[in-house]
Amino acid sequence: MKDIFVLGKYKRFNWLLCFFIITSLFAGVSFSATEDISQSLKSTKAIELTGRWNQGPVFASAVSGSYMYFGSSGTVRVVKVDKDASGNATAWQEVASIETDGVVRDMLVAGHYLYIADGSGWMRVINIKQPYKPKLIGALKLQSEIKAIAYDKDRVYIAAGWKGVHIIDVSVPEKPELLNSYESKGYSLDLVVMDSIAFVAAGHDAGLQISDLSDPQKPQWLGEHDISGSASGIDSDGRFVYVVNMDDEKPNLSIFDAEDRENPVQVAAEPLIYGAERVRLQGSLAYVAGVANDAGLIVIDVSSPHSPNKLGSWWDPTCSESVTVDNQIAYLAHGDQGLEILDVRNPSEPTVIEHFAAAGRVRGVDTQGKLAFVANGYRGLKIVDVTQPKQPQDIAEIKTYRALDVDVAGPFAHIADDWAGYKLVDISDANNPVELASLDTPGYAEAVHVVGHYAYIADGEGGLRILNVLKPQEVKEVGSVALGGYAYEVFVQGNTAFVAAGKAGLVSIDVSNPSNPYILDDYKFTDRKFEARGVDIKGSYAYLAAGYMGMAVIDISSPSSMSTLGIYETSRRANNVSIFGHKAYLIDSDSVRVLDISKPQRPMSLAQHDLPASAARIHASERGVYVAGMESGLLIFDK
Repeated sequence: MKDIFVLGKYKRFNWLLCFFIITSLFAGVSFSATEDISQSLKSTKAIELTGRWNQGPVFASAVSGSYMYFGSSGTVRVVKVDKDASGNATAWQEVASIETDGVVRDMLVAGHYLYIADGSGWMRVINIKQPYKPKLIGALKLQSEIKAIAYDKDRVYIAAGWKGVHIIDVSVPEKPELLNSYESKGYSLDLVVMDSIAFVAAGHDAGLQISDLSDPQKPQWLGEHDISGSASGIDSDGRFVYVVNMDDEKPNLSIFDAEDRENPVQVAAEPLIYGAERVRLQGSLAYVAGVANDAGLIVIDVSSPHSPNKLGSWWDPTCSESVTVDNQIAYLAHGDQGLEILDVRNPSEPTVIEHFAAAGRVRGVDTQGKLAFVANGYRGLKIVDVTQPKQPQDIAEIKTYRALDVDVAGPFAHIADDWAGYKLVDISDANNPVELASLDTPGYAEAVHVVGHYAYIADGEGGLRILNVLKPQEVKEVGSVALGGYAYEVFVQGNTAFVAAGKAGLVSIDVSNPSNPYILDDYKFTDRKFEARGVDIKGSYAYLAAGYMGMAVIDISSPSSMSTLGIYETSRRANNVSIFGHKAYLIDSDSVRVLDISKPQRPMSLAQHDLPASAARIHASERGVYVAGMESGLLIFDK
């Protein structure tokens, strides 16, 4: 029942490329490269997606008339807004939803159409003429990341990371047409377009970028201005441009006078503590969706752009993602926590008046019978009934700091809770989970494996920690080992613990005496692409998700003298692996690969299934294959 872990803290660019299968044999080691990818969620018959629990993080919202729309992982949810005679919102009721294959990153409404920037690389068009019956009518596949979306005069513009800006003709919404991709400077994270002038927040180093896109075939770069750190969010009233950044030294809301497009001049900067993802203007106010120590909503008076003045804020420890404002109501996309609706009629004291819950980023999963136990990020532990994989049902949840991994043993769920360490939860009554104990660890608890009455914690820089959990209410640490690397995952077999320890490799540790563990061997490659990120074991072989090297098969028959048996090479980063029967299920960036390991020295590809977004972990069992899909929720596959 052990879930296999992959670190989910670090962002991975979602390159959607096509590769040709290359297979060659050298010295008994098998290599195989990535197959062609041409469609969203492409699959072969050896593995099929049967269900998805996908109401995950909220990244964006949009308002049109009496309806509000927000994305919750791969679902667009429709909310009816009741308003009084003055147009003030008084009540909200969810009335409809429509699913997409990917993850909703951004959205906007133009006329009767909702345009979606989808994290799986698609721009999608939904007809909302009848909001309670949304209908997907058009889509355009874009060979790039998608970060943000803007609209101007029958054209949609996509901020596309290193690809710059995509220019799309939507004069016929059912048939969107890519006119051009403009590779502007930097890494495009957000944009606003007014009268064909594009203002782009271009990430690290590139800052503010200004371009004339009136002729999509001949885009013209106009001007720029440096911004410290990463320019992440942007809005404009046509003359003044407002940019938020994330930076350790100079986080702020930067205000530029861009009347001279070729020579924008910074006129003010309102300091922030860490920074923000997005900024949106409404009248004379700027609404900032902040992160880290600025998490929540910040309201800044910009009636005089040269002298901005912070009025008030609503703070919450979970980072916000974006904000939409409609008639003194702010809709704050609150990531793992869902959507917050705030009354900002008094901007000095924003107040939450309504909340729509969502799931967190699914980091890990374990199963017991017909239940899936989901490590659900900031939402904690989620218990889901997967009796009918096509229709997973929520059972219960219990809040923790940031659940990254879970291992279920008997009536207990053991949770690796990131910065907060270890949590022990009684799940004997699945409808009413109860936390019994917790123990802080010195590092970041990334993964947990329970054997007997010991819990083994892969604790990031804290190495391997061993806890005695015989008495659930008296959990105590009995041993630890420093590894010289970052402990991503641990698997224990017999008297040996095997830790995927990043650049330090696969480390074998004698745990016959848990109070006195010691290192037997550390196996690593000198190849710079190597990084031990996840491990599963079958018999005398360890299967190692080895970063950009792919999957390595390690002979562990002698734990003190490990050796390479075979390698399955991938073009993208191998993050996690789970073994069931004679198959290895490998997370390869944003796809699942099924490998035949009946001959461990020559793993062979059987199938591949693309995922909506980068995944964290994978867990194969007799009932199916469960993928912790981060932003895309829990994905259930039939083997």
